[in-house]
Amino acid sequence: MKKLISLFSILFLFSCSNIVDKPKNLLSKDKMSEVIADFAIYDQSYTINPNTNMEINSRFVLKKHRITAAMYRDSYKYYMSNPAQLDKILENAKEIILDKDPKLEGYIDKMKNKNPNVPSFVK
Repeated sequence: MKKLISLFSILFLFSCSNIVDKPKNLLSKDKMSEVIADFAIYDQSYTINPNTNMEINSRFVLKKHRITAAMYRDSYKYYMSNPAQLDKILENAKEIILDKDPKLEGYIDKMKNKNPNVPSFVK
């Protein structure tokens, strides 16, 4: 009886390989990187003008990439369930931002030196 319970337990654990099911309209990793980079860029508009309507900025980014909020949310949730893939996506998004403004790399390095307790995903 114990062997049977152990067998079912092991089968159950291996059958649950994905925490989140793959969405029907999953955004590619490259597309996801582009969208996250644009969200990061437009998010900074708030620091320049605190009266900025962030909802309009979010809608603009979604419309620019021809995706819906549900597609983005479902894709982000899916990639969050696999941290290795999400790290690659965030690294690509960082590269996209640095390609748009290469001077940012010097600023990022300066801020990392100023605050050594920066989380690893920023480095």
